[in-house]
Amino acid sequence: MKIIDIHSHLEDILYGGDIIEPYSKRVWTPGNLWENSSYRIAGLPGPLAVISRHLEAVFISHQNHFGTLENMIKDMDEFGVTKSVLNPIAPMTDGFQYLKKVKGNERFLVFAGVSPHDPDKEKKLKDQIAAGCVGLKLHPILQNAAPNHRGYFEIMEIFRAYKMPVLFHSGVVHYYVAYQPTRYGYGEPRRYEELIKAFRDVPTIMGHMGMRQGEQVIELARKYDNLYADSSQQRLSLLKKGAQAFGKDRLMFGSDWAFGRQSTPIRIGLKLTNGDPEFQEKFFWKNAASLLPAKSISA
Repeated sequence: MKIIDIHSHLEDILYGGDIIEPYSKRVWTPGNLWENSSYRIAGLPGPLAVISRHLEAVFISHQNHFGTLENMIKDMDEFGVTKSVLNPIAPMTDGFQYLKKVKGNERFLVFAGVSPHDPDKEKKLKDQIAAGCVGLKLHPILQNAAPNHRGYFEIMEIFRAYKMPVLFHSGVVHYYVAYQPTRYGYGEPRRYEELIKAFRDVPTIMGHMGMRQGEQVIELARKYDNLYADSSQQRLSLLKKGAQAFGKDRLMFGSDWAFGRQSTPIRIGLKLTNGDPEFQEKFFWKNAASLLPAKSISA
């Protein structure tokens, strides 16, 4: 079965650059219980929420150290992933870093990454596209900017001419031990509506289908036909509901590697598309391929 992973990462997306001391195998933390439950467990309730936030940040930090190209290739081989789309997050990583890492390897496609705070964002975006990037990744939480930040509108205005997809992180996630409710709240999917509405000609992928706030993405999907979603870090029950809103053509496979094993969303995707070979093909690769340059998929 052909698989395109639309949502993956390399190197240190939390602090920048190459991983200084990479792991050769994944480290177990209590946060693994979330993935082991196929994402049905989604944080601890009530007074335990503070502990849950800390466990989430610890889990993410350890997974970050597994994110080398060598480890990714091993996982792709083991789980049968045909191509992975690498999503840099500026200013920590960018498309140039990833293009250099995977030069000559046709199993990888690379999105551009620019920060909404960067005064030189137009040149950097155009240069990354010219160098071979086939889409754009933006992340309001890690970039510490609300989805309606002026910089995102400026980036999207430049990017719309390329007729390529943009993948936004969506969903509230605690990346660092410090509790930053305002910053983490930038992941609330409903806060993206102004941007989605303003650029209805840009294919916009909501990463993780909103995670724990997936209902908000489903609501947006019913209103905007330029909206897509990937399945990374999302539970089966909500993906089934999402499939009703997105249809067979706007929901696609993603893993969020190295922050998720590709095996878990593959297993969930097979259950989601069970008995529908047309949907299975579209979900696992055709929907992603429809948004990407044809020459990058045929290679």
